[in-house]
Amino acid sequence: MSADSFYKDLIEESLICGRCGNCRSDCPVYREIGWESAAPRAKISLARELFARNGGGSISEDYARRITQCTMCGACTRACAARIDLQALWQDLRTELVAQGKAPAAYTALAGNLKSKKNISNFANATRLDWAEDLEEVPEYLDQEPGADIVYFVGCVSSFFPRAAQIPVAMVQLLEKAKVSFTTLGAEEWCCGFPLLAAGQAADLAEYARHNVDKVRQLGSATLVTGCASCYHVWSHIYPELLGENLGFRVVHATELLAELLAQGKLVPQALTATVTYHDPCDLGRNSGITAAPRQIIAGIPGLNFSEMATCGEESTCCGGGGNLQGADQTLADAIARKRIREAAATQASIVVSACQQCEQMLEKAARAEKLPLQVMNVAELLLMALDE
Repeated sequence: MSADSFYKDLIEESLICGRCGNCRSDCPVYREIGWESAAPRAKISLARELFARNGGGSISEDYARRITQCTMCGACTRACAARIDLQALWQDLRTELVAQGKAPAAYTALAGNLKSKKNISNFANATRLDWAEDLEEVPEYLDQEPGADIVYFVGCVSSFFPRAAQIPVAMVQLLEKAKVSFTTLGAEEWCCGFPLLAAGQAADLAEYARHNVDKVRQLGSATLVTGCASCYHVWSHIYPELLGENLGFRVVHATELLAELLAQGKLVPQALTATVTYHDPCDLGRNSGITAAPRQIIAGIPGLNFSEMATCGEESTCCGGGGNLQGADQTLADAIARKRIREAAATQASIVVSACQQCEQMLEKAARAEKLPLQVMNVAELLLMALDE
């Protein structure tokens, strides 16, 4: 985006804002910090002062901090009475932060990792399938099997972070039990690129989109499934627009595929006795509209008592783990997560289920910090538990 285009878009968006405050009440950052300057409408007003009236200017350290104190959860966009695409505005402001050299060091480190290793970790991308060592037997078709019906896009967090590695282990076992033809991209799977959007490096996303899409096409698979909420959002909503073409294959989230397999009778769970609540990941529920499939899976497991949280579905409260907030302000991210886990505890559930690796890691850490007797797991893990009973 050129500087002129950036300022033009910013002026248009900031002038539309009527300062009604709808966004403020839904913003997890504002609800934690409590200062008006942390609210979305105040950030818009500050942007107006800095750019619209002055024709561009230097971002102060205080305003730079406020720009990065955001989980990019989309609650403000959903609440906006003027229908302003606030997530796009925050992304543009972060791009300007990078251009002015005001972005947090964590942004630079993250972008550097992605460019050098093609993933968000410090590990070589060639080790993407190391999680499969936890399987009793590694399927010979797991790594780039041509002609497989489904490509399972594992995602960086599940590939490289030990706790989340149990999610692809569960997914592989479920797909095998359902006798589904599937494979992965193995070492050819690159990060979906979503972290670049939150780090103000959106211009680099096209390289990742082109590579990943081409690799799936080369295998000739009809469906791509991802267990990560943000990966799903990028594949289904951003890649087609960014590349300007139809991907040529179906994109589904793991919960959608598992719900289909349950409905088809290919997975038949046994009874579990527990009270369960479900946390909607922002990029899956609010930003992608997938709220029914995870609940269909839970409802399909006999014996479970399902108890909704006070905020759920598209109104679900963020876990604090999005928008690269951990890199910019770990304390704030953890505080948001602790508030959410207390909301989960209020349901009297013993198990908190989600469908996003990042959400699960944040909530599990928060449960420990709050000393709550809550087990946090992925929907796939819960379903596998019912099948192994």
